[in-house]
Amino acid sequence: MAQNLSSSTHNGANKSSKTKQSLQNNHKSTDHETIINSITGYENDLGDRLELLEREACVQAQQIELNECLECVAQLVDLLKRTVITSELQNQNDLHNDTRHHLQQHKGITGNRLIDDKVEKIVINKGLTKEQWNCLLYMALSTDETIELTKVSKKHLQKVRDKALRLLDADEQSAVFALINATEKYVLKNHSIEK
Repeated sequence: MAQNLSSSTHNGANKSSKTKQSLQNNHKSTDHETIINSITGYENDLGDRLELLEREACVQAQQIELNECLECVAQLVDLLKRTVITSELQNQNDLHNDTRHHLQQHKGITGNRLIDDKVEKIVINKGLTKEQWNCLLYMALSTDETIELTKVSKKHLQKVRDKALRLLDADEQSAVFALINATEKYVLKNHSIEK
């Protein structure tokens, strides 16, 4: 009986030890699960944040490219204005120094309705519609100060055409394509165009 007592005490201690060990294992297992879940949660959160950053970077890159496209359009509008429009206004004796200055400062709009109408007629004669010209003026006005083009190449015009095709809507594309065509056709007479 003494053996039984000792055996039952030993069994009770064993059970108690097993229960304690089982609780510790469960606790360790829970700790491991918690750690894994929290790592997985961080990974998911990190993945979501990374995806969001990638989308924001893509949007910013598109915005930069759009701004570059609009700047190129503004430069071409300015080039057409300086080479074709001002020379035709001079030929019509409608261009005075203050009008030329106004044309340069205000990206194609003089504020004088008579002169602005004559400018529209000139650009219409060069293959643009009134709507396309107004669209181009709006795009030019939406840019900051641009660097004046002194030379333009066919490669540069193709680059502008490609950007317009990718980044602009159909009406804006049409206006830019008409501007490029007018630049190729009429600026060549008055201004240096590189091959």
